[in-house]
Amino acid sequence: MSRRIRGWVAVLTTAVVMLGGAAPALAFVDEGLEAEQKKTPVLFDALFLRPLGLVLTAGGAVLFVPTGAVVGLTRPTDIGKPFKALVANPFRYTFMDPLGAH
Repeated sequence: MSRRIRGWVAVLTTAVVMLGGAAPALAFVDEGLEAEQKKTPVLFDALFLRPLGLVLTAGGAVLFVPTGAVVGLTRPTDIGKPFKALVANPFRYTFMDPLGAH
């Protein structure tokens, strides 16, 4: 692939990742959904979801470096937003939330 195409692929990938992480969350809590979330089998959570959370935590930390640099240069007061979305939330899910709670 030529350098020009690789550059455009990198720019588009970064844009998709940054816009995908900035998607608004649901502003309401559905009690039926909350009850359904508690039905996650502990074994499935421990063997599949937690290792996936570990991979997402590491990937988020890697992606936070360039994202944090851009946000730090453009809006330094908002540096916590990408950190929370890319690093803190996956870390909390992987290491702090109880098994089977999701």
